[in-house]
Amino acid sequence: MRKPSLSAILGVATCLVLFCACRKDGNEQVFDELDRVISQKSCYAERFNRQADSLRRRLGAAPDDTSRWQMAHHLFNAYITYDIDSAARYSELMYRYAAATGDREMQFLSTTCDAGVQIARNNVGRAYKLILSLDTVGINKRMWANYYTQQMAIFGRLAASEGPEEQQAKYADSLVRLRHTRIGFDGHSYVTRQRLRALELMDMHRYDEALEILLPLYDPEKYNNRTLARIAYNIANTYEALGDREQNKLWLATTAISDLQTPVREYLSLYNLALLMFEEKDMERAARYIQCTMSDMLECNYNTRILHSSQAEMIINQAVVYSINSRSRILTVMIYIFMALCAIILLLLMYTLQQHRKLQQTNRQLNEWNEQIRQLNDSLRDANRIKDNYVFRYMHLATQYIGRVDQYRDELRKTAKKEGPEALMRKLRSPSDVDRDYRDFYRIFDETFLGIFPDFIEQVNALLEESARFPVRADKTLPTELRILAVMRLGITDSGHIASFLNCASTTVYTYRTRLRNSALGARNEFEKQVRLIGF
Repeated sequence: MRKPSLSAILGVATCLVLFCACRKDGNEQVFDELDRVISQKSCYAERFNRQADSLRRRLGAAPDDTSRWQMAHHLFNAYITYDIDSAARYSELMYRYAAATGDREMQFLSTTCDAGVQIARNNVGRAYKLILSLDTVGINKRMWANYYTQQMAIFGRLAASEGPEEQQAKYADSLVRLRHTRIGFDGHSYVTRQRLRALELMDMHRYDEALEILLPLYDPEKYNNRTLARIAYNIANTYEALGDREQNKLWLATTAISDLQTPVREYLSLYNLALLMFEEKDMERAARYIQCTMSDMLECNYNTRILHSSQAEMIINQAVVYSINSRSRILTVMIYIFMALCAIILLLLMYTLQQHRKLQQTNRQLNEWNEQIRQLNDSLRDANRIKDNYVFRYMHLATQYIGRVDQYRDELRKTAKKEGPEALMRKLRSPSDVDRDYRDFYRIFDETFLGIFPDFIEQVNALLEESARFPVRADKTLPTELRILAVMRLGITDSGHIASFLNCASTTVYTYRTRLRNSALGARNEFEKQVRLIGF
């Protein structure tokens, strides 16, 4: 056997999905139409009242009792499913006009109509007595048709009422035999006989065969709304027996549309549909349908329907209470969830604030580090500035010194050439200009240093006791103590290096440094560090 291909399987699946979607859309269209019809109930009621007013005017203008009975009969047929009290009034008029004419058929049909009123008011026993009081000898098809119709309604109510099982079975058998009799009775219309045939098949659990009769029978082009409602209701019951819930709802909605458009008020279609919606937890539609049913039943005064609607109202009220409780539980859960979310948000806020504080602390540290880096950069710039100045000055000094050396060599060469060796030796033994060179070196050092740090003397004095402070010289020169401090400010802190740089003894440098520390205003061991920070 050849296995189906993947494309074929996908094709079949797609068709099934589309079929289900179309079916669902079709059901929704029917329910939307039902909602529209319910919203327009007042329009159908106005149309009914206009038709009833027309019949009443014809009744008032009728020339004789026979014509009056016919008009009263039309009004009865209109009101029997719309307003039981009005139907009862026209039934009484039918009795009166029939008695005035003495016509047997009119009297017989008046009694069957009265039985219909009693059934609607749930007086089934009295209706049964009225039917039993009728003489069926020699009656025509029209009389038989009404007789059978009321009999079936009576046996149907009796079979469904509470009582002994044997009595219930007896009524049910009578109903089955009566239905079978009516199928062969040619006084009924074709639609009625076909519906009865379908009901008989349903009694035998032959539901598919019943549908084969009922579905082609539903033809909006041929029959009025009342007839279509009866056919659709039978179809809905057949699908209910088959267990097809969706089709049951669809045909109940179709029936309700026809019932409301007729209009009638003693329907069961919308009542049953409301119960189905309740079972499916569609509370909005269930409440809307049952409210419509209750309104019509109360206005119609159809006692049995009022009882059914009251029971449904109780069920739906219980469902509403259950729904409210469920929503309360959901609300409670949502409140707990909301509180938990608030707690989480609060924790996140606290965490965010903590992180923000840490970030601020980090920023402060970064600012401190940036300040230290800035100071370091200032120190580097200061060192570069000092370096540049001193390099230039000492390059100039070295150039002068080289020139002087070259000039001294020229002088020695000339002396040796002109005056001889003895004169050369005398010149070499004569005092040199080293002292003068050192004086020039100190002068250039002092000028250069004070040019870089013009308030050096004032800042050093601020670190010393008043008795140890140095005066500011007019010639812008530094005493030996300040010159030692100036060399330390340049970064040379070793006493031996300082002594070599200034051409003095190390002990002299040590003595001056000790004397200056002892004269400091603050901590002695911090004095030289503060000197090295002058200019920052």
